Formats: sequence, C-alpha cells, structure tokens
Amino acid sequence: MARFDIAVIGLGRFGAALALRLEGAGRRVLGVDIDEAVVDGLAEDIEHLAIAEARDEETLRQLGITPDTIVVLGMTNVAASLMTATALNELGIHEVWAKAGSRQHYEALLRLGVTRIIQPERDAGLSMADDLLQR
Repeated sequence: MARFDIAVIGLGRFGAALALRLEGAGRRVLGVDIDEAVVDGLAEDIEHLAIAEARDEETLRQLGITPDTIVVLGMTNVAASLMTATALNELGIHEVWAKAGSRQHYEALLRLGVTRIIQPERDAGLSMADDLLQR
C-alpha cells in the first residue's frame, strides 16, 4: 500500500488548489515543490509537504512515491514536467496525471505514457464555448 494516495508535484495555483481539495476530502496527499516559500505557505493546510527537485527516480523514491501512488504533475516548466514524467515512468508509477501548457507539451506527455493530460486554459475555453452555444 502506498504511503500517499496522491502526490502533487508543483504547487502553483493549479497544484495547490488540487492538493488542498484532496486533503480536505480526507485523501493522503504529498505536496512537492522546489520553492520553499510555496511549501511554507501551505504548511498549515497540507500535512505532508516536501521541498524537492523531483526530476529523478531516486528523489521520487525518497519522497515515498511508490507505483501505487497516483501522481499529478502541476508544473508549467516543460523541461521539469517531462523529466519528472520520465523518472516516474522509470519508477513504474501506474497512474500519472499532468497539466500541459501547450499542444507540444501535451504531445510529449502523451508519448511518455501519462495517463491523463489536461490543458486548463484550453479546456476552460471549450467549456465556456459549450455553455454559450447552449444559450
């Protein structure tokens, strides 16, 4: 059994909102970011946090991420996102979800076997268009 249900790597607006919602719903969440100020800002609301550069397999293993942990990549830095997805693949993580900021980022994550990929701004735009078309 995994120590954490879900690990959120990258705690910007997207990752922090996700981690806070999951923690509030009683899930065992690990939040990871390289920015100490970001991690400190969430310390009162998320029980398990780490300051780490999670781009390699050994760091991910040390963080307690196991193949049964669902991992969400919330970072916008394409290189960091792709390197972390590659390390997660090498670690044998079964389920990786990610945020992509561009079509090229989406395609690269898809080729790395990421389970679910969202493009928040694109998806929100399409959702709003659907709402407007139904009026």
